[in-house]
Amino acid sequence: MYNKNMNPEPITVSTSVLSQMFLYLQSLKVDLDRFLLSMGLDRNHVCAPDTYLPIETYLEIQEAAAAMLNDHSFGLHMGEFAHPGSWSILGYIMMNCRNLKEAFEKSGQYQRIIGNLINSRTVFGINTVRFIYSSPQHAPVMSRHCFDSAFSSSICLARSLSGLPLKPLEVTFTYPDPPVREEYERVFQCPVIFGHQHNSLLLDSRMGSLPVRMANPALKDQFEVYAQELLLRLEGADSATGAVTRIILTQLPDEKLSLAGVARQMAVSVRTLQKRLEAEGIVFSELLREIRQHMAQKYLRENYTVEHITCLLGFSDVSVFRRSFKKWSGLTPREYRERAGSAKQPGWCASW
Repeated sequence: MYNKNMNPEPITVSTSVLSQMFLYLQSLKVDLDRFLLSMGLDRNHVCAPDTYLPIETYLEIQEAAAAMLNDHSFGLHMGEFAHPGSWSILGYIMMNCRNLKEAFEKSGQYQRIIGNLINSRTVFGINTVRFIYSSPQHAPVMSRHCFDSAFSSSICLARSLSGLPLKPLEVTFTYPDPPVREEYERVFQCPVIFGHQHNSLLLDSRMGSLPVRMANPALKDQFEVYAQELLLRLEGADSATGAVTRIILTQLPDEKLSLAGVARQMAVSVRTLQKRLEAEGIVFSELLREIRQHMAQKYLRENYTVEHITCLLGFSDVSVFRRSFKKWSGLTPREYRERAGSAKQPGWCASW
């Protein structure tokens, strides 16, 4: 059982969001390795799939890139490179929804997967729907690029999912007029108001009925299983435990996964990380074992081969995995798979 504390949840952003930023930079022939090295960052770390960065690191990268390009509309331009992969597994859920209404409902439901810097709420009007965006009270000061990129990404992704040149009815921002308004009008193709009470997108509610191209509802259900598990871990764990869990989940195939390696990724000493985990009643080796056991059971239920599971969970060979699994559950992998299979009932797959 994890201990709870009153500290606000640390603000982090999925590295998948950086992928669209880097696509924009690469379109301008920017040497990403040199750019990141100039900031003392390792590209392999900031590009690792489904890893989470402290918000301070993300904002530093964003501001440095905008300054390097002298681009006052950096966030807008970054958003134009949004694609499903930019939003991690959430993007793949959205691209397999039946229509845009369902896609954006899922976006709200699983928003935490790509980060907790920007939240949204929905206000319904007569034939309209307004999405109001805000940031947590304990968020650091952000430039306009954050909301610019969030809005631009949302609209560009809606256009991509529907295959239509969609545009909002209105876009509002709380900050004052930018040096260049033309880019906002070009990207959104609608009235853009600055100095407003809210950061918001106003859409025609009929847009929600538009079908998503090439949607596969069965795939959506499969992706949601993974998303739900990840969301439970992100929202249910305390700060240090949550951060460590996120790193473990992305690094499981690494045989050398260790407390020291996780501490390096979190930019803290091993002793500091141990103390944080101890304060939450967590021992790293036990957490790692629990995660491996949980994922092993999940993969066995989904009929992954034992060889594949051995690789996915970072075991040196199949025999080591089999011994470990028997120690955890009292069953061999084959016995567990057979029991899990016989226990399934009609309609077992999750329905959302």
